[in-house]
Amino acid sequence: MERTPVRLSLLRRISWLGGDRRLVGLAAMLAVCLGWTMFTGYGLFLGLFVLVPAAIFFGTLWVARKMYAADPWMVDVLMRHFKYPKYIAPKTSLGKETPAIRDFS
Repeated sequence: MERTPVRLSLLRRISWLGGDRRLVGLAAMLAVCLGWTMFTGYGLFLGLFVLVPAAIFFGTLWVARKMYAADPWMVDVLMRHFKYPKYIAPKTSLGKETPAIRDFS
């Protein structure tokens, strides 16, 4: 039986500018939209339509790079974390119904 080689380049996550592509793409899209909306009014006069979105983008890019360097799957873990309920009631058996718990958060 012949072994099939596993190419590590096919298992790596896709990154843009060193960060997770979803975070970097979302930050770029939000920065462009914010810059476009700030283009009218006082944003044009003070040059803020470039400075504020650029600061937000590069700050988010720095966080995305740190997250990607620590663990390339961290964004997926974080998104899965938000899908879980805040409280899971214990059950004594599989057939019983979960008790109604009031969640005040």
